[in-house]
Amino acid sequence: MKNILFLAVLLTSTAIYKAQGVGIGNTNPTQTLDVTGNTKLSGNLYFENPGTFTGSSTNSYLIVRDNSDKALKRYVPATSDYSAINSTVYHITNITPGGISNFDTKIPTSKYYLVIGGFIVRGVNDNSNIRITQDTTTENYIPQYSARSFELNGTWRIQFVPNNNRVFFQNPEIRLSVSVYRKDMLTTVNPTITYDMGPTGTTGIGNAPTPVLP
Repeated sequence: MKNILFLAVLLTSTAIYKAQGVGIGNTNPTQTLDVTGNTKLSGNLYFENPGTFTGSSTNSYLIVRDNSDKALKRYVPATSDYSAINSTVYHITNITPGGISNFDTKIPTSKYYLVIGGFIVRGVNDNSNIRITQDTTTENYIPQYSARSFELNGTWRIQFVPNNNRVFFQNPEIRLSVSVYRKDMLTTVNPTITYDMGPTGTTGIGNAPTPVLP
């Protein structure tokens, strides 16, 4: 009997029952189940026949599971400390004529992927006149560059250099458009897709395999 009374008191203290629904953490539920606060999910969460949402998205929020504590949380991009995708522009000046070999972004590789989306190369003081020369001649070359991100010692690094050991004729400055993806919010990460163009390669027409999509 004592156990039954204790259970009744516990339920009453954590949930407020009203005709319109059950409130947990609030005394005025407006839905069938109205929860104020985070909800911890230890197992799977199933929705039976959820259908298609046709209402207004103005006051709607995305619910995500925080992998650090397994809790369901309301995700608001405008005020969140993190998001699935972040973007920024690195404006790097006074670069050696040989380019950038190892620029440490301090972005941890354990939590993020980093992708270089594009770049602009300019001369000193944002001068548009920039050219490529070899070390021992003044001959000009078509400006071809290698821009890539790579992992080293737990952080993402950026490399931006002219091809074939060529150098700029002056110290350049660059703007790199960078996108950063949170690993724990990506549902699918595809391996490298390798495709041999074979006999049709000379036509420039190919048909790559479809990547795995979530």
